Amino acid sequence: MGFRYRKSIRLGGGFRINISGSGVGYSWGVPGYRITKTANGKIRQTASIPGTGISYVSEESIRSAETPRSSTQPPAFETEVIQSTDRSSYKDADFAALMTQIHLVHFLNKAFFIIGVIGLLAFIVLHTPQRLLLTILSFAAFLLVHYKAKVNLEYDFSDEQRAAYEDWYHAWRELFACDAAWYVTEIEKGHNTKTNAGASEATLPKKLLGMPKLPYYLSTNVPYFSAALSKKESFYILPDKIFYLHDGKLSAYDADEVNYRADIIHPIIDSTGMEIPADAKVVGKTWLKVNADGSRDKRYKNNHQCSICECGRLRISSPAGLNLCLMLSNSEHIDDFNSIIAK
Repeated sequence: MGFRYRKSIRLGGGFRINISGSGVGYSWGVPGYRITKTANGKIRQTASIPGTGISYVSEESIRSAETPRSSTQPPAFETEVIQSTDRSSYKDADFAALMTQIHLVHFLNKAFFIIGVIGLLAFIVLHTPQRLLLTILSFAAFLLVHYKAKVNLEYDFSDEQRAAYEDWYHAWRELFACDAAWYVTEIEKGHNTKTNAGASEATLPKKLLGMPKLPYYLSTNVPYFSAALSKKESFYILPDKIFYLHDGKLSAYDADEVNYRADIIHPIIDSTGMEIPADAKVVGKTWLKVNADGSRDKRYKNNHQCSICECGRLRISSPAGLNLCLMLSNSEHIDDFNSIIAK
């Protein structure tokens, strides 16, 4: 026969600590109801009618009440964030001098505009001729810098160089001569293929907003390709450099150090969430929710078909921090673009 040990400590307010050889438990209650957590990890609830001897006891294990973990965990995935970095330093002396000149023009433009606005407000409040003269001079300087004091990027080509650059420029124009072009900022790899239309990658593309002009402080004598990734983000392709504009800050990258990789991909497009462009080839069908063998998962009521399309993808990167990913609805010009890059 073994020894048993039990002690109860009352703390008031119906709360009591129970110490036994099994460990420490606690209980709380009022006349007619008590809840007890035993030392072995069980929860006991006792309800009774005082003076009658009638009571009801329920008991359950804390561990059994927990939600059991699924034996089949969804496959892990990793997210590739595609984002360029703004440059603040340049090793090449020519690039450094160019960016200093650009920053100076940009600074003067903003400074004269701010001075002009302050002078105008001062004139409205004080009505002094000096403030009016300051306002006129400031806005005149602003207009001069804005429209005349540009950084001119002038290129002098030989006939052979001009022909090569024209081929390069037209390759860009043909590549983006499609019904839709998207900017991709994230790629999630290793998705659960059963619930993502069978795709091993998932992207959230955003449509490009057009082909903007160079910033007001730049001008050039050659055609250039540009694309607006968002309202505050765009890039510009010139013969020897790429400009990247982000939140008003301009960065420059040496074209010789930039890597271009164009290929054909087969994204799955859900036509209920995004319209399929007319020039995108539909090469197959799948279901929004699929079984491991690719068949329709009948557990989902609104499980509709999705289209497997053929599209083009362009990755632009540089060791200096440029990192862009673009998706194109038409893949017909991918091979032509790659042949121009290889030259």
